[in-house]
Amino acid sequence: MRPMFIVLISLASCTKDVTVDSEPEDEFSSNADGDDEGCEEDSDCSDWQICEDYDCEDGDRNNAFEEAQTIRQGEEERVSDFINVANDVDYWRYTSGGGEFIRAAIDPHDVAPEGSPQADLFLTLYAPDGSVVTSADDYPNGGSVSNYDSVVYAYLSMAGDYVFEVKDANPMLGNDPWGGSSYSYSMELGSWNQSTWGSDSTFEEPFLFGSDGPLTIQESTWHSVGVLLEEEGDIDYVAIDFEWNNAGLILDGIEDLSGSDANPQVALYTADDILLTRRDQVGPNGPAFFPAMTEGSYIMEISDADGGGGANHWFMVFLNAGDADSMVDEETEPNDIEAQADAFEMTETVNGSDKPFWYGYIQGWVDTPGDTDWFSVGATGDASGLNDDDEEAQWLVVCMNSARWGSTIAPNISVVSMDGDVLAEAEGDIEGTPNLRIENVELTPGESVYLHVDPGPDTIGLPNEWYRIKTYVASFPVTSYEDGGYTCP
Repeated sequence: MRPMFIVLISLASCTKDVTVDSEPEDEFSSNADGDDEGCEEDSDCSDWQICEDYDCEDGDRNNAFEEAQTIRQGEEERVSDFINVANDVDYWRYTSGGGEFIRAAIDPHDVAPEGSPQADLFLTLYAPDGSVVTSADDYPNGGSVSNYDSVVYAYLSMAGDYVFEVKDANPMLGNDPWGGSSYSYSMELGSWNQSTWGSDSTFEEPFLFGSDGPLTIQESTWHSVGVLLEEEGDIDYVAIDFEWNNAGLILDGIEDLSGSDANPQVALYTADDILLTRRDQVGPNGPAFFPAMTEGSYIMEISDADGGGGANHWFMVFLNAGDADSMVDEETEPNDIEAQADAFEMTETVNGSDKPFWYGYIQGWVDTPGDTDWFSVGATGDASGLNDDDEEAQWLVVCMNSARWGSTIAPNISVVSMDGDVLAEAEGDIEGTPNLRIENVELTPGESVYLHVDPGPDTIGLPNEWYRIKTYVASFPVTSYEDGGYTCP
């Protein structure tokens, strides 16, 4: 499950990606009358057609590996084509000398005709031996970006012919396939030079990006860093400059790392060596995250969680920060006993059946060794929308993530009535997804309950000991997390 990070994304070369024009170009204009006059070769037909038995038919000539069209080696290249017919698949060949990071970005040009699904492209990269290097339906970490439809980053470890496969993603999503002259696209391919490859960085002397110095994090922007761990136990360190306060920082990676041998591990430290967050399988299993960045200098530590290294131990790290002051409400200390309970601020909304429910977030910390926290959650007292059989009840859901995003703790939580009775409790699970959940605790409308958060006796009050809770109060029994009934923080 991905965390709820709402960001408006832009991309640029090196630190960001370049926007692709969304308007079709002159190259898509018809160069012949097509079927009206017959044909002898493909050039007699429109750009989205081929000549078959002297007739122009929708289609193309790059439908298999052996028919892949060549993308020139060297300068950044842009190619264009069509999803000519439903289920059309296009192949493009790029010859590499090996040992290079590349980025390919693809985008459809036109709006889908009325009645057709939205244009949506899936991009896959194959190695010279036919194995999958990586693939993406959106951004490589599984999120969407405003500039492109799909983007892949990859390290090409071997010399030879690499093949890009472009196809309509709609059938993969359960939508109807489609194709034709309106389904045109372009793909940009170029090298990606922002990487730590070949650096001899240390924590004391972290990697700098040439004359630009530290990696300066910009608001709501993905910053992409290539990583190649050339030897066993290799660790890279990157200097980061963060310029504002109270924003979360995401450290994500490539979801599909089929062509890499690495187990990506990313950690974030303050400049004076205090750990803030660390996790492995960054990308395939989601991001690392720190919820409350402040202005200053930081060090990103990049390694293989299994201590591996070698010519094919590569991955990408994508960094993104929300706007200043974008973090969720923090707990207010002291809240160490029931009488000091910190109240959740709840927001009202409705589900797909127009039944009301309320939700709220809280960001908590272990401020001192063994620190426990108390919160209060109010049932709404509003019986509107309740089922006839359930007019006297509402239901509480509690969901927590911490270790899943890089915290070093997974606290236990109890739901306690105002009279001191324990209504429900759960133990935090470091390996769980989410780290803790409590579902459908029956409440009496108009009453409130406490949440008691116990991080355990071994905590010592460090910045990496944090958690984030989301609560729901619903006018109906909530569908379980495993069945997609709600999202977690």
